[in-house]
Amino acid sequence: MNYSSLAKMASMILAAAFFAATATAQEPVKIATIDLLKAFDSYWKTKLSNDQLKERGADFDKARIGMIDDLNLLREDYNRLNASIQDQANSEEKRADDQKKAQVKLAEYKRLEQQIIEYNKNAQKTLADQTQRLRKGRLEEIQEIVSAKAKELGYDWVIDSSQDVMLPRTPTVLYTNGKNDITALVMDLLNETASGKYKLSEPAKPSVEPPAAIPTEK
Repeated sequence: MNYSSLAKMASMILAAAFFAATATAQEPVKIATIDLLKAFDSYWKTKLSNDQLKERGADFDKARIGMIDDLNLLREDYNRLNASIQDQANSEEKRADDQKKAQVKLAEYKRLEQQIIEYNKNAQKTLADQTQRLRKGRLEEIQEIVSAKAKELGYDWVIDSSQDVMLPRTPTVLYTNGKNDITALVMDLLNETASGKYKLSEPAKPSVEPPAAIPTEK
């Protein structure tokens, strides 16, 4: 998950929220928080996407292993022919014939070796593109749920309070008492259509309270 971009977006939203609060002092601003990383990771479609990526990666690995096995066979054939060429017990005609065969094997080996390099490069790009596309789709789906729930509960802004331990950064939300956190509500909505192995054993327990207005300075 590209969390640096999410953090940047959340910071911009937070700044805009306080700017709007100052600009419209007569109107209270209602703000909620969400642990976006937690919601993303718990979303059953995120897990489905991860499984799809693993399967695609396994398919690439299987094909790569097959190509490497073929490469090893070519190497063995070449080494065998090369040994025959060096064997003085063989006739000159046989060594000459094996020399031609060895050249063919060597050309095939180099060609397949280059194919494997290109295959690895294309496979990595394909997986990276698919990963980005799937994660972008999941984030857009989460955003739709967050927007709908925020409107339902009467919030003006929803700020990301999550922290990615793999990518330390300055927190977007420096403090929250958790009263207006809608993470559990969003998680329940995201996973209500889950089935089979993707179904949560227990639904998240919402702890959100009615939105409290945040008074603005006059």
